[in-house]
Formats: sequence, C-alpha cells, structure tokens
Amino acid sequence: MIDYFDASALAAILFSEPAGQSVVDHTTATEADLLVSDFVVAEVSSAISRLVRMRARTADQGDHLLGNLDDWVNASGDLIDIHPTDVREATALVRQFDLKLRAPDALHIAICRRIDARLITLDNNLAAAAQAVGLPCMNPAESSAV
Repeated sequence: MIDYFDASALAAILFSEPAGQSVVDHTTATEADLLVSDFVVAEVSSAISRLVRMRARTADQGDHLLGNLDDWVNASGDLIDIHPTDVREATALVRQFDLKLRAPDALHIAICRRIDARLITLDNNLAAAAQAVGLPCMNPAESSAV
C-alpha cells in the first residue's frame, strides 16, 4: 500500500500543529510506503517562506524548517514527479463544480489515482472530494478511512 501525504498533513508535522501528532502516529503505525510529490514540497516550502515574509518565523527558523522538510522527504523514500496527465486530470476535476476543488487539491487526487495511493490529508474538503471520486482517503486527526 502507498500513502500519499498532501501539504496539510506534512505541514502539520513540520509546524508541530496539534493534528501533526496524529499524522506522526499514523506514520509509525502503518506499513505503507509514505510518499509526497514534488508539488507537495513546493507547497510546504511556500508556506514556510510565507511565515518568514510575514515575520511569524525568523529566516533562521525558516531555514531550519526547510531542512526538516528535506530530511522528512529524504527519509520517506521516493519523491513523486508530476506528470502532464496529472495536470489534465486535475483540470477535469476542478471543472466538476460539485467537487469544490482548487487546482492544487485536484492535483493531489490526480497523482494518487495515477500511483494507486491512499490520500492522507487533514483537509476535510479535499477528503470529501476524494471520497466523491472513489479515492481511498484518511484524515489521521479523525482516524477515519474512506
């Protein structure tokens, strides 16, 4: 089994958010391969950069967080590349108005479908959309798999 972490799950770990512990607990309890895409790394890097720009973190703290991000990615295994077909599928998904998806979230669903992975997210709207399209999904903070 493959578990694909979206940015919300990975950021919760790095930022020591309360829900992050449930994600950590999931990583230690599962035997699944834990993967992220290069896009997730870009999203989390952007969030760290934003914290530094807003002066919620110092540049040194930002660098430390980026180092932790890189360490987590290196320890997790393979980094999943985005394929052009992922972007085309994400475009089709955002055009389904009832899914209420933003492009980044649609891209996560498309990647999971391509690599046959379960989506691990803390985003309830993304989880609902994943469920609506039949993608296995889990929110570790709610301990619910769909």
